[in-house]
Amino acid sequence: MKKEWNVTDGMGNMHHITYKAGGFGGAKYIIDNDTYKCKSKNWFVMLADVQISMPGADCNLVVVGNSVRLAVNGVYIDDNTPYEPVRNMPKWVNVMITVCGIVGFLAATVWGVLLSVFVDMFSIKFCLKGKNGAAIGLFVAFLVLMVAWIAYQFLFLV
Repeated sequence: MKKEWNVTDGMGNMHHITYKAGGFGGAKYIIDNDTYKCKSKNWFVMLADVQISMPGADCNLVVVGNSVRLAVNGVYIDDNTPYEPVRNMPKWVNVMITVCGIVGFLAATVWGVLLSVFVDMFSIKFCLKGKNGAAIGLFVAFLVLMVAWIAYQFLFLV
């Protein structure tokens, strides 16, 4: 995935900003042919908020998963909404994502892993929006479902 923007600084100079999603080399952003690595703040999802300083223009390149946006002087270019810094996800979310993957695999193999991937995606989305209670509820519901599936297997399938 590649996104490009042209930004004019306070002195009237045009700057070209490009974001390229990572493959084996990782994600990177390019400012006027100068390449920089874009490092994620999270293990599981690309989460970055890079500040780019230009004379007379403060830019923020915000990457959340597959969503890439550029804010110039506190306003996103694509929809003119005010810039908000990316929230860091709590560390317990990474632990719960790992636990859900392991429990899903041990309880229901392929279907459990697929369900845990969906639970993980939505819980990350909830945490980035600041809805930690919804993420916890989703994790608990998943674990209850897996315990019920294990009990069903022991009672009726053995």
